[in-house]
Amino acid sequence: MKTLKENTIIHGDSLNVLREIPDNCIDAVIADPPYGINYESRTGTRIQNDKSPFIWFLYDAFRVLKPNGGALVCFTRWDVQQAFMDAAKIAGFDIKSELIWNKVYHGMGDHKAQFAPSHENIIFAVKGKFAFPGGRPRDLLTCEKLNSAHMVHPTEKPVELMKDIITSITREGDIILDPFAGSGSALVAAKQTGRRYIGIELDDGYYQTAQQRLEAEA
Repeated sequence: MKTLKENTIIHGDSLNVLREIPDNCIDAVIADPPYGINYESRTGTRIQNDKSPFIWFLYDAFRVLKPNGGALVCFTRWDVQQAFMDAAKIAGFDIKSELIWNKVYHGMGDHKAQFAPSHENIIFAVKGKFAFPGGRPRDLLTCEKLNSAHMVHPTEKPVELMKDIITSITREGDIILDPFAGSGSALVAAKQTGRRYIGIELDDGYYQTAQQRLEAEA
């Protein structure tokens, strides 16, 4: 295991990098993994490793979390959520809640035979005995999704949404790990709320963007 370096984003494969992180050292894992839906944006952008639900990171995510109170927040979708929940349970997690992100505006889909999707499912699970640092938060998170014209990553999440989640489950000074950092929204949110952070991103372009966003927060 390597010495843990904080407040950084690492360019690499999440599975490989996760194996180098020591046991029991992370307060919260905030993950937005490939859902396994072969996603393609309106502009034709695709996500790497999106052929099947990317569940394998969950085993190392459990290992690196602190033993009493480590928390997992995992974004998912209704049709693949069960696969992530099953894998999380096998990895050792205690699943506590399903959060709903109300995006306010709807996204893409089959306009003729599918209800317009305006929410996203989020799994909340813990390692050991967890307690919220403040008051009990609600399981409905309302935050407008980003306008696609302003998004760098095709599934980019709003910083305000990430700040809401992070402040609900961690304290200032805690360490946040995002193994699928994308353009860095969760890391920016961690920095803005006084948390330490570690990000991992496979795509070089998104890695560079995340670095630039973090540097702009200095």
